[in-house]
Amino acid sequence: MIEKIIHIGLEHKLLAFMTTVAVCALGTFSLFRLSIDAFPDISPNLVQVFAEVDGMAPQEVEQLVTRPTETAMRSVPGVQKIRSLSSLGLSTVNVYFEDNVDIYRARQLIAERLKLAEEGIPKGVDMPHGLEMGPVASGMGKILAYYLQAENRDITELRTLHEWIVKRGLESVPGVAKVISQGGFIRQYEVDLSPEKLLSHGLTMDDVSEAIELNNANVGAGIITRGSEEIIVRTLGRIGTVEELANTIVKSVAGRPVLVKDVGTVTLGQALRRGVAVLDGEKEVVLGGVYKLHRSNSSEVIRGLSSRIDEINVSLPEGVRIVTYYDQSDLVRNSIRTVRNALLLALVLICGVAFLFLGNLRNALIMVCSLPFSVLFGIILMQRNGMPGDLISFGGVAIALGMIIDGTIIMVEKLQAATRESGEVAAVRQVVLSAAQEVGRPIVFAIAVIIVVFLPIFTLGEVEGKMFRPLAFAVTATMTGSMIYALLIAPIFYRILHRFDHKRAGHAAGRVLTALLDRYETLLNRTLRHPLQLMTVLLLLTAGGILGFLRLGREFVPVLQEGTIQCYAYMNPNVSLDEIKRVCSEISKEAVKVPEVLNVVADIGYGEVGPHMHHTNYGCLTITLTPRSTWREARTQEDVIALINDRIKGFLGVTIGFSQPIAHEVDGLIAGSGAAVVLKVLGDDMDRLGALAGQIEHVLAGIDGATDLRVEQTSGQTQLQLTLNPTRLARYNLSKHEVQATIRQAITGDVVGDVFEGEKTSRILVRLDERYQQDREEIGKLLIRTPAGSHVPLESLVDIETVTGLRQISRENTQRYTSVQCNVRGRDVGTFVRDAQAAVAKAVSLPPGYRLSWGGQFELQQAANRRLAIAIPVTLVLVLSMIYGLFGSLRLALLIMMNVPLALVGGVLALAAFGENVSVPSSIGFIALFGIALTNGLVLISRFELLKKQGVALQEAIVAGCRTKFRPVLMTAVTTALGLLPLIIATGTGSEVQRPLAIVVVFGLATSTVVTLFVIPAAYLWIEERCQRRLG
Repeated sequence: MIEKIIHIGLEHKLLAFMTTVAVCALGTFSLFRLSIDAFPDISPNLVQVFAEVDGMAPQEVEQLVTRPTETAMRSVPGVQKIRSLSSLGLSTVNVYFEDNVDIYRARQLIAERLKLAEEGIPKGVDMPHGLEMGPVASGMGKILAYYLQAENRDITELRTLHEWIVKRGLESVPGVAKVISQGGFIRQYEVDLSPEKLLSHGLTMDDVSEAIELNNANVGAGIITRGSEEIIVRTLGRIGTVEELANTIVKSVAGRPVLVKDVGTVTLGQALRRGVAVLDGEKEVVLGGVYKLHRSNSSEVIRGLSSRIDEINVSLPEGVRIVTYYDQSDLVRNSIRTVRNALLLALVLICGVAFLFLGNLRNALIMVCSLPFSVLFGIILMQRNGMPGDLISFGGVAIALGMIIDGTIIMVEKLQAATRESGEVAAVRQVVLSAAQEVGRPIVFAIAVIIVVFLPIFTLGEVEGKMFRPLAFAVTATMTGSMIYALLIAPIFYRILHRFDHKRAGHAAGRVLTALLDRYETLLNRTLRHPLQLMTVLLLLTAGGILGFLRLGREFVPVLQEGTIQCYAYMNPNVSLDEIKRVCSEISKEAVKVPEVLNVVADIGYGEVGPHMHHTNYGCLTITLTPRSTWREARTQEDVIALINDRIKGFLGVTIGFSQPIAHEVDGLIAGSGAAVVLKVLGDDMDRLGALAGQIEHVLAGIDGATDLRVEQTSGQTQLQLTLNPTRLARYNLSKHEVQATIRQAITGDVVGDVFEGEKTSRILVRLDERYQQDREEIGKLLIRTPAGSHVPLESLVDIETVTGLRQISRENTQRYTSVQCNVRGRDVGTFVRDAQAAVAKAVSLPPGYRLSWGGQFELQQAANRRLAIAIPVTLVLVLSMIYGLFGSLRLALLIMMNVPLALVGGVLALAAFGENVSVPSSIGFIALFGIALTNGLVLISRFELLKKQGVALQEAIVAGCRTKFRPVLMTAVTTALGLLPLIIATGTGSEVQRPLAIVVVFGLATSTVVTLFVIPAAYLWIEERCQRRLG
């Protein structure tokens, strides 16, 4: 089959040439259409269901809304797990689906269950919008954030401009899921009623609310006909101004109308805000955060947003403009620049090495042409299969870059040797065909081994699978392209370029290689005399390498330096919005004094109700850094964090933590909390959970490396509890519902309609005057109207007390939990968790019904290790079977497999020398290293066996085979190492993720090449001599 393919290619040169042109053209086209991102989108298949429940405490939200919603969602097909959060006035239920479930199918299934969930929620629970699904947004967080810059503009006016012009314009950009507003004030019409005036006119709040609702409408009266015309009749009665609202008639008393303004004050005011935004600690601004659709192309979406922002800036009032302060496309550009520069440098180095080793420009050109062909072929398959171009997938191309020319090296080496042995120019065609067919099968087999060893990466699941499967796909696709080139294109190019000068002498570089080859043969002959001693030493080194591997630190993935820092500030749950604003402003002022900091935007509390909201005692400071080339005091992002931390560590009453935008979101996706290590304590009683979490926090504080340590704030929220007394209520013939409704109306108020101003709308809020929103004593004096028409103070009906209650209730798979979370600095996550687990197990005793669950990056690392621990041995057995099938000899197959543990030594030593940990990228480096080592061993043993069959003496066959394959083996090692060397020396964004992989391959090749060129020949000689003696 392979021979026929090669024959067809040589017979139809034009077809092969057209195939080459088509691959290059289509590959270039696919490259421009490839989805470009900084990092793979590891978002889970998540559907968020949330409900706004006005004024309801967390306990009631959990009991009345969250639990029925969870129950309805639990039996939906494909659901993996359910997490929920019940907080003041909001229920959020996160439903996670299996990866193979389409997100829109998942949303359809959830939509069908919303009605069932609502039926399980008791009547009387006030949910203004019912149960809602969150947007189909990526879990990777905001792709763009901005603020409105303006001089001498009211912050309320800016919020209005944002809501009705900016937000609407940006949400219409393709690929945008949602735009979240923050800061400023939302306008509203306010009717603040006086209880005394209501009483004097014999009115209630319900009377005023009903009057406004009834008198705020435009009504269609029908159609009248006048001659040949039809005329639509409209009656216009909508309220449009403060004066019209104030003059609305509530009722008539003794023929005199009682107006709204007679019983209260009507103003154009501001809704109660729960969030604020501050720039550089100096002035308030209005922010916007843009979330993209699930698995949409970040670069394309941001390009569309940038274009739309330019259009909107033109339409905004003079002096107002949109200023972007966080843009993921910066990270995308910087990351892709890092990989691109590394690939270009690798390409130059590989081209130079190819010419140096071959000593022939034409042969070098044939090999070099395999690089763009194979890479573009891989990009075609990536684009057609929806694989993005990012740090990880392009890292796969970088791994493959040095291996791409392996097949072509074997082909050109064989063609060059065959044509030199042939004396007739006219016979070149047949010589090329015969030689190409001879090595066709070994080339396919060698590349197949490379592809097979990457199969374990496809077994990775969930987050780690989404992150690294594109890398394995890129390697597989690119190596497939290299196989096509080596079999079909290289022989044709060779035949064309060497048609008349098949005996052309090599360049001087060829003589340099000859001298190197002579030196190698001398060393080889020495090692062949002492095979046992050599193998003993290397087995000891292997044992040391394995022990060293077990002692290396563990982590999931090295931290990607995104170029933007986020600082998180947490305060007491009862802190006011003004106080957390003051503290975050002071932190911002200190942070912006660091020379490497460009600006600081503080996002405090929440601007909109929904799944992205935070508590009002929480501030997120986005710290934008200056270009790294301008840094003076810091060398790394960690240094910048240390400088900032030195300035703000003296702040009292605030817990500070540091992360990065994407890292924080990824940690949240992994464990439901934005930290690298999360320990969940699961049980029923929230007080006991809090006590256990406090004990664990104390233990973890003593573990080296723990930073940003905090316990989830589930309690500590001051509550004013009004306990209804049934006996007193019965005395006045009052129901609980009537009293509770009056209390809620007094404090929160009722939204009774809207005022339309063109496209803009503002709600109308009716409530009692501000005394009842600020003074505990005034609430007790609130008058409750009885069915008999009399009034009784609230304090006569209820017991009023101030208590400390729950702030939020977290649940996972219907079980309550609280969490202790921290980041790790100065050591690897794996050993930190190991020490922490031992310390917690020793110091904390769990009561029956309570358990611990460790999560975060450690969880992903362990999941990846478990899968690879099974998949890699299975793959090696598969490769062993393939080699056995090729040679029909188990001893030869095992001899080649000896390369695997010995290749480990160089990689382990390099990781230790560079201070790197064992991570998923370094594990992938070992996988690639094993593939190269096995391929080189296979090439060498194949040559030995061929010479033996031709009757060459054993030791002569070994020496001759090593001389023949010295250049291909050395070229493979050098080109692969040079292909990845730029990733080791790179310092740009994303280099820290690629570096462990490159270190393992580059330095592992040093030991594996020594094994291939010296140990395998010595071991082969020793084994074959024993076999011959036994047979003889």
